[in-house]
Amino acid sequence: MNITEKIVEHCENIKFSVLPRDVVEYCKVLILDFIGIPVKSSDLESSKSLYSGISSISKGGECTAIPHGSHFLPQYAALINGVYGHSLDYDDTHRESSIHPGVSVIPSLLAAGEVFGADGKRLIESMVAGYDVACKLGMAVNPAEHYSHGFHGTGTCGVFGATAAAGIIADLNPSELLNAFGINISQVAGSMQFLENGSWNKRLHPGFAAHNAILAVNLAKSGFIGAAKPIEGKYGFLNSYTHNPDPEKAILGLGERYEVVFTGVKPYPCCRYIHPAVDIVLQLLREGTINGEEIERIDVEMVRPGYYIVGYPIERKQKPQNVVDAQFSMPFALAVAILKGKLTVDEFNNKNLNDAEVKKMMKKIHVKHSEELDKDYPQKWPVVVTIKTKYDKLVVRKDYPKGEHEDPVSFEEVAEKFKSLVNHKLGEDRANEVLKIVRRLEKLNDIRELTELLIEEK
Repeated sequence: MNITEKIVEHCENIKFSVLPRDVVEYCKVLILDFIGIPVKSSDLESSKSLYSGISSISKGGECTAIPHGSHFLPQYAALINGVYGHSLDYDDTHRESSIHPGVSVIPSLLAAGEVFGADGKRLIESMVAGYDVACKLGMAVNPAEHYSHGFHGTGTCGVFGATAAAGIIADLNPSELLNAFGINISQVAGSMQFLENGSWNKRLHPGFAAHNAILAVNLAKSGFIGAAKPIEGKYGFLNSYTHNPDPEKAILGLGERYEVVFTGVKPYPCCRYIHPAVDIVLQLLREGTINGEEIERIDVEMVRPGYYIVGYPIERKQKPQNVVDAQFSMPFALAVAILKGKLTVDEFNNKNLNDAEVKKMMKKIHVKHSEELDKDYPQKWPVVVTIKTKYDKLVVRKDYPKGEHEDPVSFEEVAEKFKSLVNHKLGEDRANEVLKIVRRLEKLNDIRELTELLIEEK
């Protein structure tokens, strides 16, 4: 089975004119969901450090790093946008592959789009292709095994999705796109070692993927020869990065099932595995069923991949040392949600990390792996939350976090999320102009009509 050739053929055959309407409309939701995040995360210390380092080596370019301006070389604009877009842990998630596809794909197509003057229809075509490639590879690589080997699929699968997206915009022919994929088998990266100390490495993964995609596309367009069969070969992606891959999933449903519409939007800025439990406690708070003063203990049962990311070891997860730790701590997220009644970007701060009441509540929250729940993964991401209060015991299960295909968000809800992230830097009028453009994205003549609105006014 020549998987790479089938993927390339699929990418070349994607045409706006035959895409289902729901696919087109959901692309608008996801691109809007992404472009606000870099504006907000540009203020983070990790972002300032990245910007300083990249500014010293990226000179004379014309591509936009949101919200800094259009003076970067394309690969570095893609890198910055990818890193910023992932730094709040607020970006989209494809459940069945357990990756964040947009944060690699969209920075790649933005940079390539500016270089080649892509219009809205071309952006949508490239976005559909990029999500299909990244997500189907994520399913094929067997996400639970991929994680257990220490790989972060957002980076590893993302580089191929980003390459597909940029390659379409660059109008690569099939042979060139094959070479671009072949080049990137030597640029597949993304290690989960960041969990050791809450480092900033994870934020780099999609940025590297987008950067490497731009580089591979340019090399392929110039005639550089890449490795054959980079996906299915003896030393290809599926055979080198996991145990028990399912190669068929890499091409299953190509042209029939578009993965973009099975990608969820995050209402909370933390690891997606945490979200169903947060959904549960916030709903119980709204109903008046629980309050923080009465809670004696909370037990969260969850699937194995999520447990080892957000629940283990529990002693560490109950004592996060920094914001990255907090983004991957089930106890922190639930404690803050219960005590504050919400879980927004503003709750992930050092004040809450050091708050005595938050620390006290975190000690009441325990997480364990459930083999029974594993049976439904990755089609579902179930959690069972058991809350013991002074007067009662509640047991609630949730299979899909808010923002998934089964529990969707609307364009209007994402618009509110976007405005909450950008109004402080772009202003309300400019934010509304962005919303107008994204709503009619297929009518956009040149991507710069959008990207120029995402630059902060000095």
